[in-house]
Amino acid sequence: MNGEQRREQPAVRVTADTSRCVSSGQCAVTAPSVFDQDEAGQVVVLAAEPVGRAAEQAREAAARCPVSALRLHPAR
Repeated sequence: MNGEQRREQPAVRVTADTSRCVSSGQCAVTAPSVFDQDEAGQVVVLAAEPVGRAAEQAREAAARCPVSALRLHPAR
């Protein structure tokens, strides 16, 4: 590797359907490095391709979303 660290590749790509979002905030609480909420309480994706622990938290947030507004796709 010539002294360079390999960058961890994203395992998932995250999208959010704001038309489904009911502003419960579970995503932002569960995965704060991946999701936030705007001033109206709607989900905002901060990290579309999280890695490591953040990817695990994104999966958990998607499972906890009461209206299934979060989608996880294989990373490209």
